[in-house]
Parts: sequence; structure tokens; C-alpha cells
Amino acid sequence: MNKDDLKEFVRRLDGEGLIFRPALDGMGTVSGENGMDVSIEEDGAILYKHENKPLAMKVMDLYNQVQEYMPAFRKAPQGIAAHTNWLNDTRTLLLFSNCELAANRFSDGNMEFITWKLDRNGAREAGHYYSNFTDAKQDFAIRAELIGRDMLFSEKELTVIRSHLSDYLASEDTLISGRQEDAIKEVISKIDNIIAPEIQENAEKADELGYEPEYEL
Repeated sequence: MNKDDLKEFVRRLDGEGLIFRPALDGMGTVSGENGMDVSIEEDGAILYKHENKPLAMKVMDLYNQVQEYMPAFRKAPQGIAAHTNWLNDTRTLLLFSNCELAANRFSDGNMEFITWKLDRNGAREAGHYYSNFTDAKQDFAIRAELIGRDMLFSEKELTVIRSHLSDYLASEDTLISGRQEDAIKEVISKIDNIIAPEIQENAEKADELGYEPEYEL
């Protein structure tokens, strides 16, 4: 991660109330107000204790977002500002059909993401504004009709689905084949990668080792 990307990453962490402390050998430690902390390696690997998994997932999400939109922003041509009332650096990241996804970097370094609908003359209208790149990409996909709105599930909906699938597998009355069980577990695993719930993991491992193990994302 170069200096410009690291600066943006630290800004995003600060916006979430998280504190970044650099290390001498690259990257550093991210801490939250609740006492949680995780280590992030120079290659982006995140090391965390079991109870700090929610923080690790949040840090990973922010890191991946920055690594996606900052290189795209640098490569994108300038010029949108001439068509708007902004004096900031606004660039097109994606353009499909009659929809555009752009990033706007303010003079103070803050970033904002916008999706626009384009009329027949190419004029921008009905802008939606986001501070989170993932939310902006999802809105762009829907507005550009790359994906149907009904095909998306909220985290709350995914949590409900996961809960019922887990209860189904745990029920003594459940009679399914090994292939069906594997398919259900695969769906649960995919949901876990999105919502990162607090899952019961193998607690005996810590007792056997005599210390709390460290995990890696």
C-alpha cells in the first residue's frame, strides 16, 4: 500500500472511530474504543484474537475498499468538475448504459462516491451520494440494471436465513444426504463471509495450547 492509499486507509479508519498505529516493519495495529485491536501486515493480512473478529472483518472491508477505489481513481481521467459546480477532483470510475459511478476527492482529502443517471444528452441527473464505496457500487449495479434489486439481501435478512439453516442442520428430525448437508454448510459459510457473525469456534484449542491462538484473514 503506497503512501496515498495508506493516508486514505487511515482516514477511513478514523471515520469509523478506529485508531491506527504504524509499525516500524510496515503497516501496524488498529484499535477500537472497546479495547479490541488487530494487527495488519504489510501484505494486507490481518491477525486477530477470536474475540476481536468483528473488528478484523471491519478493517479488512475498509482495506479492500481502499485498495479497489484508490488505484481506479488514479487511473481515471479528470474533467467532471467542468460539468458540475464542484471545485474538487471528481473522476468517473465506471460507466455503463445510462449510469455512471464517480469518486469525488475534496480539497481536504475526504472522498465521496456518486452514482448518476444520464439523460439522452449525457447530462448527469438524480445523483446518489455515498461515503462507503461498497454501497455506491451496489447502487450503481442496481441503477445500471446489472443486477435486480430483489436479488440482494440485507445483513438482517442473511442473518435470519443463516439462523434457520443452522437450526435445520442441528435438528434431530433432519434427514438429509451428505451432499445436501455439504451444500447447506457452503451457503452458511458464504453468509459468514458477508455478515461475520460471532460463531462458536473450537474453544478447546486454547486450553490445549495453553494460550489464546491468533487467527488470520
